[in-house]
Amino acid sequence: MRFAINKDILKSTTKCRDNYSCLAGDDRCFCEIEDCSEEKVHFIIPGTAAGMCDYRMGFGYSFTCNCPVRKEIYNQYRV
Repeated sequence: MRFAINKDILKSTTKCRDNYSCLAGDDRCFCEIEDCSEEKVHFIIPGTAAGMCDYRMGFGYSFTCNCPVRKEIYNQYRV
């Protein structure tokens, strides 16, 4: 599945190391969302990312994803 994301969201994603490879729909390239609060805070399952990501942030014993593109993919497509 390919994802359509608003251009403003793409422009705001300035720290992407993978040239938006997640937009191609390969779910191995992004973190798996474990839980989401009001489509704003996205908790991820540790160890599911394909590599280091500047948008992954520690939150207690958990991690959150702050990538605008990844969050929008989850919010729109629930992937």
